[in-house]
Amino acid sequence: MTKKKAVDVSVIVPAYNEEKYIGACLAAIKRQKFSGTFEVIVGDGNSKDNTQKISRDYGARVVEERYGTASGGRYAGSKVAHGKIYIFTSSDTEPCQGWIQNVYNVFEDKDVAWVVGGVRPFEGTLTEYCGAAVLNFLAAVLNRFGLAYVNGDNVSARASAYWKCGGFNPKMKTSEDTDLGMRLMKCGKFKYAWGATVLISMRRVRKWGYWNFATFHFRNFLSTHVLKTPSKMYAPIR
Repeated sequence: MTKKKAVDVSVIVPAYNEEKYIGACLAAIKRQKFSGTFEVIVGDGNSKDNTQKISRDYGARVVEERYGTASGGRYAGSKVAHGKIYIFTSSDTEPCQGWIQNVYNVFEDKDVAWVVGGVRPFEGTLTEYCGAAVLNFLAAVLNRFGLAYVNGDNVSARASAYWKCGGFNPKMKTSEDTDLGMRLMKCGKFKYAWGATVLISMRRVRKWGYWNFATFHFRNFLSTHVLKTPSKMYAPIR
């Protein structure tokens, strides 16, 4: 049996037919300056385009998931990860410089089980910047007081805590990030990483419209926490 090669951090990116975006994401990750060691894993949903080739060209390890969900990609990536810390983002993001280092620094507190970082729109409007600022504030405050509010574009967990709570549920179409946060809260302390930011795509927000996007996620947040029935519909936006 081949022994796993341990690294400090595993960066895990779910993807499906993301050839337009994943190159920029992986390039931003590759440029990260980090004092330790990290690996990059792409959990791919059997893409029909060049997503897997682009991922390998950037040095990422590609594993396939079988659930057809972003959560499935995250779960598949975590199953083969070697890091002590798992950092999850999405294939259409661009992590800012210092992202990995700032997340890792928070985990120097051994009581910390999981971390959420900030998001900022890529070439966003004033409305979009303000909206992101509100969401970042809510993530920092609500999680601290025991109400899980998580953005899967920038969430991290200590590997031991992640597996103790069972990891991402690969069957979930939506709210898999908040579901993970609800379970991680039972495994250790939460902290918000103020210096760890990723730039996020506004393609879904603009396709749906601000009102529809906001109301969908507000209703889904309540459904996840109160009724335990998050939406099973979340059509891809290409």
